[in-house]
Amino acid sequence: MGFLKKITKPISKALGKIIPNEIKPFLPYAAAAAPFLLPAGIAGGSGLGALLRRGALTGGLNLAAQLAQEGSEGEFNPLSVLLAGGTGALTAPGATASLKGMTTAGSIDPALGSSAQGDILAGRSFLTKAKDFGLTSLAKGAEGLSSLQKGIAEKGLFSKEGLKLASIPVTQGTMDVAVAGARREQKAYDQALEEFNRMQKEMSGATYNDYYDNILKYMDLAGFTAEEAEAAAERVLSGINFANGGRVGYLGGGNVATPPGMEMDLRVGGFIPIGQAERADDVLARVSKNEFVMTADAVRGMGNGDPRAGAQKMYQLMNNLEARV
Repeated sequence: MGFLKKITKPISKALGKIIPNEIKPFLPYAAAAAPFLLPAGIAGGSGLGALLRRGALTGGLNLAAQLAQEGSEGEFNPLSVLLAGGTGALTAPGATASLKGMTTAGSIDPALGSSAQGDILAGRSFLTKAKDFGLTSLAKGAEGLSSLQKGIAEKGLFSKEGLKLASIPVTQGTMDVAVAGARREQKAYDQALEEFNRMQKEMSGATYNDYYDNILKYMDLAGFTAEEAEAAAERVLSGINFANGGRVGYLGGGNVATPPGMEMDLRVGGFIPIGQAERADDVLARVSKNEFVMTADAVRGMGNGDPRAGAQKMYQLMNNLEARV
């Protein structure tokens, strides 16, 4: 998909500048409704060509709606594009007849007797039968959509048929909006984590507020909203506050220390995997009366040189001894 992104990213940037932010969230719904709202004459004609033209048009509208979303940067959901294109093709005028005509049964000369027609159908290969099954299923889908559209024309938009038909673009539009939101949320988190790791290397004496403010500052420069920046900053920084103690992984990988004002809660015991170096005393931790803290050498010795293996054995020892009380 990398080569596609080289094409779609400039399009995404152009759409992002042209389209007002206020209407971007509504575009996926409009694109999903397009197959049912486009006049019959648009991308018209007959046969397979009409289906392909209308499918390409509605799939293109879906793609444009996805690329216009904030934070898209050329990324899109190809499944949604295919779904939109397929729906558009099935709503093309005469789609049912065109699809049935492409099956083996639809291409048989009507002048042939029923016996000859039966022989032709019985002699189909497995692949031909599979093709006919697919085309027949699509024809039924097109017929169903056509029936719903006819029902709306006769009974109105708020009829049973109208509600059924409306559920299709509503569902697809909601899916596209959700995917775009999740993608942007992940990018916000990645941006916040990148800034946090940069500060870890350059500002070892930074406070919690320093981290928080710098994350917000650089995310604002990157085009994220204040709400997105705040949520991402809180998500990243909350990962350092190990309230339940215990052995935990690194935050996004790498060697990180506990920022001033944040602590590991070791009142229930636990291994300390963070910090710049052994005996650096750069990790704040809570302990309580009558608790005992092992040195790094002791942990390593318990694991025959492997501190992680030693930590596992010490956890087992701690659990066994606590069970005696």
